[in-house]
Amino acid sequence: MKSGLPIQDKIIRHGAYGVVLQDSQILLTQKKSGPYQGLWGLPGGSIEFGETPEETLKRELLEESSLVIRGVEFLNIATATGEYSKNGQPYGFHQIGLIYRVISWVKQSNVIPEEENRWTSLNNITHQELTPFARHAVANLPTNKAWRPNNTIRGKVIGLAKHENRLLVCEVLNDDGVLKGWCPIRGGIEFAETAQEALKREIQEELRCDVSITNDPIICENIFEHHGVKGHEIIFAFPIRLEDPAIYGKNRFQIHEHKGSSQWVEWIPIEHFEQDKAVLFPSILTNKIAAI
Repeated sequence: MKSGLPIQDKIIRHGAYGVVLQDSQILLTQKKSGPYQGLWGLPGGSIEFGETPEETLKRELLEESSLVIRGVEFLNIATATGEYSKNGQPYGFHQIGLIYRVISWVKQSNVIPEEENRWTSLNNITHQELTPFARHAVANLPTNKAWRPNNTIRGKVIGLAKHENRLLVCEVLNDDGVLKGWCPIRGGIEFAETAQEALKREIQEELRCDVSITNDPIICENIFEHHGVKGHEIIFAFPIRLEDPAIYGKNRFQIHEHKGSSQWVEWIPIEHFEQDKAVLFPSILTNKIAAI
């Protein structure tokens, strides 16, 4: 930045900020002061002496939005530089932010938020009202716009891997890249391929490990609608044991498919699906997985 300002009028701030998503909406807070006063930004703030960025994020989201964070993942680093004025005096402001996705949180009802908060639809955002970091976060959200069901009946396989009453599942995103639920490792059955062969191939492609099928499959029919398009599947859901023991020690990790896409995989307690704390796709499996 070529401002010509003396060094004491150039301010650098380091902070941690959270992307909180729910039902195709993002949580924003209105800035009360500073260079972005009046604009809507990500909840978060400056890192205090001795804090880790994650500690800063937890403190700030509780103070600003009454949210208790239970899980985060690092997304990226954002920077913003500009010239502003305070009491008629110009100054340069350089902000460096560590951006996190908040993947699990609860509302703390007995804490009054210090900032004005609002949920804003990702499809109806006025970018001129956003801080630079909020614009950066919205522009870099993952999307999942390519897939729609085909007008055919598809044969699908699903692998039901359980560990300590948890189920291994992949995140399911809507078209805005917002988490809408979870599905076990799955894939299509190719022509002349048995269901067992298809499942072993899919597990090898996605998890890079061999698999043992431990019982007969749950066979079910799934007729569903995705963004106004009907889908129809015949599903073979096999109880399985993964031959790579390291996978059982990972609570959350990312897999990369051969087409270049990636998604997060996590061990989710089965009771979360049974108690509607998390959404399982296909839903017909929700009442069947505990018995396998």
